[in-house]
Amino acid sequence: MTEFKNSSRRAFFVSGGAVLGAGAAVAVGASSLKADVPVSADEQLNQLRQQLESIADREAIRNLHQAFTVSMERQAYESATELFDDQAHLQLSGASAAGKRDIARLLAHEYRDQDAAAIHNAYRHNTLSQQNDTITLSEDRLHATATFHVEVELCTPLRSDCTVAQMARLQGHVADRRWEAGRFEAKYVKTGGRWKMASLSYVAG
Repeated sequence: MTEFKNSSRRAFFVSGGAVLGAGAAVAVGASSLKADVPVSADEQLNQLRQQLESIADREAIRNLHQAFTVSMERQAYESATELFDDQAHLQLSGASAAGKRDIARLLAHEYRDQDAAAIHNAYRHNTLSQQNDTITLSEDRLHATATFHVEVELCTPLRSDCTVAQMARLQGHVADRRWEAGRFEAKYVKTGGRWKMASLSYVAG
């Protein structure tokens, strides 16, 4: 696996993204407490509590997404599988699975054994495209949708027996690698006080 990963871009993804999300949430919350509208102290406290809980939910979703990308980069596929809901769907560059059991099979076999046509080997984040990331919570804060922009290192295993492929294997090259820009479209569900991924799809471009 490519060891390009560094603490700085993860720190930006977690702390930077969280700051932006928190700032937006606080701004929205502040605008809702208008001075010309009488609001009781209890109502103000309730609004502030809801705003803080909303910020916490968004942070938890960002952390959940980061946990997925880190697990994939480390090939910790069992850990990645545990981030999904039992009825979740996963789609990664042509490889798809429905249900947690099928996701476990996809990652533990097709990915680990490099049987998938294209494998997500590593991720990195582009500062400009990351500004378009979004997280939307339902009113009851039990469901959420999100878009996370990302660049993915796609690994295509060399399966051909042609002379070029054989020479590449002899030199230690077992796969073709390239970087591609895209985004994750995700849905989340909150059960037992914890967020899980209900669906995760990678879209190129």
